[in-house]
Formats: sequence, C-alpha cells, structure tokens
Amino acid sequence: MTKIASGIGGPTDIQNANDGSGRLFFVQQNGIVRIFRNGAVNAPAFLDISGKTHADGERGLLGLAFPPGFAQKQRFCVDYTDLNGDTIIAQYRVSSNPDVADAASETVLLKIAQPFANHNGGQVRFGPDGYLYIGMGDGGSGGDPMGNGQNRGVLLGKLLRIYVES
Repeated sequence: MTKIASGIGGPTDIQNANDGSGRLFFVQQNGIVRIFRNGAVNAPAFLDISGKTHADGERGLLGLAFPPGFAQKQRFCVDYTDLNGDTIIAQYRVSSNPDVADAASETVLLKIAQPFANHNGGQVRFGPDGYLYIGMGDGGSGGDPMGNGQNRGVLLGKLLRIYVES
C-alpha cells in the first residue's frame, strides 16, 4: 500500500467526478468533502455540512455521487444522516469556484426515518441510465428485527432508484 494523502479523518467514500480535472473527492464521516489533486489535499473544503450531521458510529456523511455530465450540470448528490439520525439524500450545486460547493444550495430529494442508529447504508451512485441508485440499510439493530428487508412497504433494506433531473 502507498499512502497518498493525510489529514482525512473518518473516510467513508472517495469519488472521481469524471470531469477531466483529475480531482478525487474524499468524503469524511464528519460532514466534510475534501479535494485531492496533484498530490495534495486542498485547504478549503469542497463541501462542509458538518453542522447538519455528526460522525457517530454508523452515522454521518456516508456517500457522494456525481451525475453523468457533471462538468456541465455542476451539481451532485450526497447521502448523510441528519442530527436526528434520519437518512437524507440531497443535491448540491457547485459555487462559482469549481473547488467549492455551495453548502446553502441543498435540495433534499428524499428523507427516510431511521429506527436505530446503525445499518444506514449510505452508498449512492449514478447509473448509466442517469438514475441515482441508493443503497439503504435495513434500519438497524441486529438481524433486521423489524423485517424491513423483506417488507415491500418500506424503503429500508432496499436498493432505491430515483430520477433527480426533474
């Protein structure tokens, strides 16, 4: 293994925006996304939503996804648990500085109540079809005691697909 960066606490995801910039985006559980480029981590955060979440066990900022055509669209999605522990799928825009997102531009796309503090899932990715895929955990505790994974009437314990362009 080769160490390429330091100062990244509680990493939960790493993404490439596929925009030709060569940037990597390091997602930290504490609500901060940092850019790694040319062998160094940028000093200012790309996104700081640390006031909306907190790193606690399996909670925090968990995932980041860039849509196809991000270079033109200049928006992206994240998966985080809010201060109440519920899952938030949100979209943000990039500011006039391409290395800094507009933290005030949040549009909440989906909110899912979480009955326990663990098994939140958190992975988000755009598919080639342009849909956002969301890996939702079963809602927590041990052994899925609420049967969420087998219950078609709840969003927990599922792979969700949503269209974010409308």
